[in-house]
Amino acid sequence: MTAEAINIIIAAEIGEQKVELGTMALEVDDHLDERIHQGMQSAGKHLYTVLLQNLDDSLREAVPKEWQNLGREERQYMSSVGWAAFKRRVYRDEKGKRRKPLDEVLGISAYQRQSVSVQQKASFLTSELPYREAAEILSWLLEEYVSHSTIGRMVQQVGESYQAREEDELERVFERGEDVQPGHIPAKVLYGESDGVWISLQREEKRKVEARVAVFYTGKKVIGTGRKALENKVPVTRIVKNSQEWQETLLKTAYKHYDLTNTTQLMVGGDGNSWVRHSFDLLGLPSEFVLDRYHLYREARRAFGFTHQTGDWITQICQKGLAAVLPDMLQVVSQASPKTAEKMRRFIMYMIHNQDGLMDPDCRTHLKVKAGNLGTIEGNVDKLVVRRLKGRGRSWSLKGAQAMLAVCLHKQELKQNAFHPFQKERQPKMRHKVRRRIQVDGDWCQAGVPAFHLSHANRPWALYLRKLIHPEGFL
Repeated sequence: MTAEAINIIIAAEIGEQKVELGTMALEVDDHLDERIHQGMQSAGKHLYTVLLQNLDDSLREAVPKEWQNLGREERQYMSSVGWAAFKRRVYRDEKGKRRKPLDEVLGISAYQRQSVSVQQKASFLTSELPYREAAEILSWLLEEYVSHSTIGRMVQQVGESYQAREEDELERVFERGEDVQPGHIPAKVLYGESDGVWISLQREEKRKVEARVAVFYTGKKVIGTGRKALENKVPVTRIVKNSQEWQETLLKTAYKHYDLTNTTQLMVGGDGNSWVRHSFDLLGLPSEFVLDRYHLYREARRAFGFTHQTGDWITQICQKGLAAVLPDMLQVVSQASPKTAEKMRRFIMYMIHNQDGLMDPDCRTHLKVKAGNLGTIEGNVDKLVVRRLKGRGRSWSLKGAQAMLAVCLHKQELKQNAFHPFQKERQPKMRHKVRRRIQVDGDWCQAGVPAFHLSHANRPWALYLRKLIHPEGFL
């Protein structure tokens, strides 16, 4: 191909631009990459349509001879490259039912207008963004207009599919008595924490509903200075009818992911609520309850204020127990005003009711295994529920809240399936050996003295020292 032909092709593609092949200079506008993206998107639509037509033609050979060919019907279908319009063959089988082989092979339901990949993209975006912002980003990705109401319908479909899968597993285990493949993650000590968060509802009989959140893990690992990450973490969140359903959900989740045959200790954490303390009872493991430190500090400061004495009390309570500081606390209560004293008494009763969970695990001498501290549920509640479902002006239908909880719980799975993020293996850091400089005895004679050249250069002591060091060259 000649240089003139290349110039003509490039000029036709990018508009009235100047191309000089001799000097390898290409003057284009700032939107060249967007034009290339649009061209690839348009080519992808045509290619997608051609592939579907070829697939429909090949399926014709596999159709039974008894089926009656009713002709072709057109369908519009939104894929990852935008809207695709294609025609596929329609048959009537021996039972009189209308069959569309192409739709059955692709897994397209009767009224489905978006591919599974598009639905997963929309669901992942809405797990982080409001519906309108997610609609704008998805419209840019697909080069097609997508409304926020369409986003809502796709999220509802994806969330309901996850819910159906979860309910089917619970029904198979607890109603039909089928076995579930046990997990393989070793967990000599298993940690389980749970908490609840209230979500505002709209157009429902109840104004609010409680979403329950739990997290399993096998320990913590250091990932930086003052930073730790949970090992083998498995989060759970659902809106359940009662505590029995919640306990069954946690039992199924723990058995599915962890090897519980060698688990000797279960550490339970929470705020002391009755359903929180009993969330993991169905696991049937020796358990120890640890009161969540966030709630302990919060209630203490609400009652006694933000003082050093309050912090010292909490430290002693976690290490020695309530009896170590109870006399001092009662003395402060006797000197407080009636209103403040009532808050203090409520806090003391709160600690008495949760007295078995006050001491840190490493301070409990009766434990046969070494267990670390808990206190991660509040952060996981914020990540799974609060950031997306709570906030000013946010309210949900019950079905919408359940679907969004399911989407937030499977966020990483949706991201992996919808966007296939590039994962580059980290190369181990090379540690370079630091070569020590060999000192020579005369090196100190070559060293400079900053005082002779900076602001102290004209001071009498600096002049005197310079004269001693350089008697011949001193001016």
